[in-house]
Amino acid sequence: MYHPMPTAPTLVSAWVDAAQKLNEVGDLHGLMLHIEDPVSFLPGEADVISRVDEFLKSEEKCGISTVSNTIFPSALDRNDGIDGLTARYLEVFERRMHRQGEWGRYFERMVAWKKGKSTVNQLSHVITSLREMKSGEAKFFENVTEIALFDPRRDLRKKMNRQCLSFIELKPDRNGSLHMMAVYRNHYYIQRTLGNLIGLGRLLAFISKETGFDVGTLTIQSTHACLDQNFSRSAVRELIKACADDHREKAA
Repeated sequence: MYHPMPTAPTLVSAWVDAAQKLNEVGDLHGLMLHIEDPVSFLPGEADVISRVDEFLKSEEKCGISTVSNTIFPSALDRNDGIDGLTARYLEVFERRMHRQGEWGRYFERMVAWKKGKSTVNQLSHVITSLREMKSGEAKFFENVTEIALFDPRRDLRKKMNRQCLSFIELKPDRNGSLHMMAVYRNHYYIQRTLGNLIGLGRLLAFISKETGFDVGTLTIQSTHACLDQNFSRSAVRELIKACADDHREKAA
C-alpha cells in the first residue's frame, strides 16, 4: 500500500517514471511522487507533453490544457491577484462551465466553496495567512494552510465520476520556500495525471508569487493509480515507450 517513486527533478520526469512503473506492474496503491522543481522543464519535456496531448485528442478525450485548467485557469490570470482571478473565473464558470456538471470544478471549489447559501474563498484565505506569516504580521505556522476538494454533500452520493483530487496542503518553511502536497483518491495516468501535475505546479507558482515565498517542492500521493482501461493496451504501451525514449534522449 506504499509505493514511493524516486525523487524526480521535474513533473514530466516524475510522470514518465511512474507511467513506466504502472506499465510494468499494473495498478498501485499509495503511489507517491516527489518533485524537486514543479515549474521547470528539462530539454525535450515539452515534446513529451505534446505527444500525450496529441494522443488524448486523437482518442477524443480532454487535452492537457483542459485538465490543468481545472486546477489552475492560467489563461484567466492577469497578474492582478486572487480577487481579480476569482471574479473572472466565476464569471466564466457561470456562463459556461457549470453546464459540465461536476467536471471541471476543482478551482471553483477552491474559490467558492459552498457554505449554506454563501461561499468561502479558501484560496484567498490561504494566501492571506501565508502573506501575513511571511511578513511577520502573524505567527509562523507550518500546518494551517490547507484546501479541501472533497465535499461530502456532493460526492458521497456518487459511485462514479466523483472528484479524484481530495486535498491540498501548503507547507511554508522558514528558509522562504513554499511546498505543496496533494492527495488523490484515484489517478488515471494517461487521461489526467500529466495535466494534473502541470495544474498543481502552476497553482503553487501563483500562491508563491502572491505571498512572497519561493516555489518549493510538490508531493503527490495517489491512493490508487492506474493506466486507463478505456484505451487500447498496446496503444498505451507504445505511448509510454515513446515518451520515455524522447525523455531519455533529449534530457541526456
